[in-house]
Amino acid sequence: MTELYTIGYEGSSQAALFQTLLFHDIQALLDVRELPQSRKPGLSKTALNLAAAGCGIRYAHIRALGTPREIRYRRKVDHDAEAFREGFLAHLASQDEAMNTLVTRAQGERCCLLCYEADACECHRWFVAERAREMSGGALTVVHLAVTEGKDIRFRHGPLL
Repeated sequence: MTELYTIGYEGSSQAALFQTLLFHDIQALLDVRELPQSRKPGLSKTALNLAAAGCGIRYAHIRALGTPREIRYRRKVDHDAEAFREGFLAHLASQDEAMNTLVTRAQGERCCLLCYEADACECHRWFVAERAREMSGGALTVVHLAVTEGKDIRFRHGPLL
């Protein structure tokens, strides 16, 4: 089986993020934020791309696998996790081209999906990774990484959304 990794940068620095990626021999960092911007220095698209290249990691932004604005903002207003899940899964079901590309890529190189939330259970990347696992016929195993300064943690558990 091939592992597909996910990671969130919430609460971490660019250096700690890349330390974790290098520790796990990640070859491609796949940014699945709709808008790859961050208020945190070094964690927006251009800075991540440059840092990744400096570490020998390929960076790609896959906008189609991000959470559309209307779904993000609805959750901020109503805090309805079930409506968020349903809305995002409906969006994801319409992204076959991006998902097929992700699955093919993940089967050929060590990929890690990137988003903001530290806990994958609170993030749409959980659903992206699970859909990739399903589309691969179980050939992909999902591993969620969490970054803390100076060390990393691997964990596997169900979504809390």
